[in-house]
Amino acid sequence: MSLKKGTVVYISGDEEFFVEEAVSYIKQQMLDEASRDFNFDLFYGRETEISKVHDVVETLPMMAQTRLVILRRAHDLRDQDWKVLLPAIEKPVPSTFFVMTGNKLDGRKSIIKQVTSHLASFHFAKPYDNEFPKWVQYICKKFGLTIENDAVQLLMQIVGPNLLEMQNEIQKLGQYIGERNDIRAGDVMTVASRIKLQSVFDLTKAIGQNDRARALMCLAQLLESGQNEVGIMSMIHRHIRLLRQTKMGEQQGFSGRQLSSFAGVPHFFLNEYSHQARLWSERKIERTYKVLCDTDRALKSSPVSSHIWLENFIMQTCH
Repeated sequence: MSLKKGTVVYISGDEEFFVEEAVSYIKQQMLDEASRDFNFDLFYGRETEISKVHDVVETLPMMAQTRLVILRRAHDLRDQDWKVLLPAIEKPVPSTFFVMTGNKLDGRKSIIKQVTSHLASFHFAKPYDNEFPKWVQYICKKFGLTIENDAVQLLMQIVGPNLLEMQNEIQKLGQYIGERNDIRAGDVMTVASRIKLQSVFDLTKAIGQNDRARALMCLAQLLESGQNEVGIMSMIHRHIRLLRQTKMGEQQGFSGRQLSSFAGVPHFFLNEYSHQARLWSERKIERTYKVLCDTDRALKSSPVSSHIWLENFIMQTCH
């Protein structure tokens, strides 16, 4: 990412953590403590008068070389708002670094085409499942912490594929362990929200045991507690993947710690995963993956009725 003065950038991402990391890096590089109060402005989409954003972007810095302006939720802007900002984007003030964050913009619109032709766009994709552990390690390292593998797997099971929420949990863990800087699985069990912990485990366990009634009840509890539907789907996908890995490992003759390492399952959950894996044939796993893909597409194309798609997934899978 170019950090030259007079730059206008738009940052979006499927993983909000990466967007926040990019913004934090820009702030560290572009501002010094002495002049930060005078040369940093933060705005939010439609919550502010867009002409004010335009004026601030074109304002020279005070007692410094650079002014940093951040506009969050820029995807909320209307066409007329973009028209107000366009002159400042087409001919940026050399001393201003203008950052916008938000969802991906609709490139079919004429005004958006004009805007994006004059700025640098960065989109951060969500990491794959097998990449999450290294990002958990990265977050821990940021806070001067280390974390054992079982604790990583347990955190992923509880939190799901959301690195920003993962960071919040790791901060709580850092406060809990005090002077000790290594996070253990027992720490995660103690600090994690008991309601969420039980609900997540109950849902995946019910699906693994083909208990339709229990799975539907657990799903309702998770949704009522505010859990994101896409996040729930990701946790289910991960659980099915771990069942398949456990089944494959057992077929290859692995057991104990060796099987735990091969499957990516914390050793204290291994017996439960082994039991569930025996209930799932390869054909059922393949069929479930197809239903998972269909449900994922449906969730993204029709989010209003997302709970119905999740219920439908359980109805098709648990029998």
